[in-house]
Amino acid sequence: MADVQALSLSREDRLRTVARKAFWRRFRLAFWQVGLDGLAVAIWEIGTRIPFLSKNFNVFDPFFVSRPSAIILRLYDWTFGAKAGFLWPHLEATLIATLIGLVLSVSTGFVVGLLFSQKRELAIVLNPFIVALNSLPRIAFVPLITMIFGLGLASKVVTAWFIVFFLVFFNTFKGGMAIEKELIEFCRTLGANERQITRSVRIPNALGWTFTALPNAVSFSLIGVVIAEFVGSTTGMGYLIITSLATLNSADMFAALTVLSLVGVVLVSLFKLLERRLMRWSPEFREQG
Repeated sequence: MADVQALSLSREDRLRTVARKAFWRRFRLAFWQVGLDGLAVAIWEIGTRIPFLSKNFNVFDPFFVSRPSAIILRLYDWTFGAKAGFLWPHLEATLIATLIGLVLSVSTGFVVGLLFSQKRELAIVLNPFIVALNSLPRIAFVPLITMIFGLGLASKVVTAWFIVFFLVFFNTFKGGMAIEKELIEFCRTLGANERQITRSVRIPNALGWTFTALPNAVSFSLIGVVIAEFVGSTTGMGYLIITSLATLNSADMFAALTVLSLVGVVLVSLFKLLERRLMRWSPEFREQG
């Protein structure tokens, strides 16, 4: 009995030690992240206040790059100050279009990529057309998409879908093709049908490849929506950026860019949490757990 209790206590001690090490590792990484960000902001602020640098280097000229202090004041003004509530309709318009475009592009890219990985002959036949379409500068199609779908939500969603779809499609296709034939044959010898193989083997394997594309998919979806808002939208963060550029208001432009960067970080973090939940069986997350 005493040996069992000692073994239990030693196991608890090991778990506490591992948890303590993990906490301090996360703390150390967070410290370096905050420290490097703070250093970059400090160099930016100080550089724009030194006359020699601001006059001789455009990268430190506050007319072009504003100042962190001015950007913070502008964000406060948009949220709590004289223009309280000004930011939210624009941020909401961009977020809605980004999320809809992201969901549509990821879902369709995953389904089509998985289908093509199973239909090898179809993939070979359509490969030249897919590669040719993927090679086109998709940003150049934004004016055409706007002409077809108008200046509202639809053109933003289609732009985001058009930019992100191929990224997800190719990753999923590669994931489906990477499955060893011996594994498929082994499942068939055990009596599994094609539906069971797809659900238990093909989809989990392709998901791992798809999730590697999600951080870039989030960023590209946001970029696609902002570019679509450049063309002719009257709301959205892209509209704020293009109007501030037209009026040479660098504080407004960098305030909008700061909001977009924070939105990107939050969205990528949320999708990483989703990946951790859906892919908890993978070795990467088992080891972290």
